[in-house]
Amino acid sequence: MAEFYIKKYFLENYKISDIRQLLITKHDISISMSTLKRILSTLGLKRKYVQESNMRDIIAAAIEEVNSCGYNLGYRSLWKKLKLQYKLRVRKETVYKILKILDPEGIANRYGNKLRRRRYISPGPNFMWHLDGYDKLKQFGFAIYGCIDGFSRKVMWLEVATTNNYPAGTSVKNQRIESYWGQMRQHTVDFYIQLFKCMQEKGLFDGSSLHIKCLQLCFGPLLKYDLQNNKKLWNQHRIRRQAARNHLDTVGKLIERFTKKPQLFDPLMKELTKLLIPDFKIPTNPTEAFNLYKQILSEYAAFKRQQ
Repeated sequence: MAEFYIKKYFLENYKISDIRQLLITKHDISISMSTLKRILSTLGLKRKYVQESNMRDIIAAAIEEVNSCGYNLGYRSLWKKLKLQYKLRVRKETVYKILKILDPEGIANRYGNKLRRRRYISPGPNFMWHLDGYDKLKQFGFAIYGCIDGFSRKVMWLEVATTNNYPAGTSVKNQRIESYWGQMRQHTVDFYIQLFKCMQEKGLFDGSSLHIKCLQLCFGPLLKYDLQNNKKLWNQHRIRRQAARNHLDTVGKLIERFTKKPQLFDPLMKELTKLLIPDFKIPTNPTEAFNLYKQILSEYAAFKRQQ
């Protein structure tokens, strides 16, 4: 059991000292650093001089990301995603070289782009949580809600729902969550924004209730999956040391995120789709979702003509 958790945390990019601490605090497994290093060596897990996975698999995964919601990822974020989501062994330098070939324009645009940040100090974990809603997909029927810890920058929860009727004012000092929204759009959501706008321009989406419900059914599960992956990647990035900041090794315990699970799509729309397309399945990638969206609208139009 210890080997399972050691491998899990190692692949999630935790330091060796952090892995030992997690084993003690989360799993009640107490081992020395020398024993931990010996287990890592036995499992063939090491940071330097990594024996990389098959290069075809690495390139194929990188191409898949560049052609989907990961098209805005920098090489460090893509490197983490290839390790976490695709379970690939790969060096940062390799990912950089691949991305330089696949997306030279993106590399150039990101190079040297620095932000001047306002000073923010939080005394400790769970002292202040920042909550907000993200409305950039609202016109397409999706509302995203998130919460981030001000000290650790850990995303406590991130959910997508089909309604956004809660009143909200202008967020002027919610710096932590606003910063995360920018990263989330660049790395995940912008792909869906551009895709839905393209569908709108081609007349495949008109904002009607039918089109919105169809979009929610086809793309809702995919959007949720990509957001959860984005959350995992964000929670594993390291925070730079800052002046006037108290650095602790751990964050506090999580609380229950929701009392009610948000809906990704209208259940009635799913039942209607089953009647029109008995063998339909929830899509697993954007191409399947797009094809199902067009098929549902086509079947619905044919059904209406028969009435």
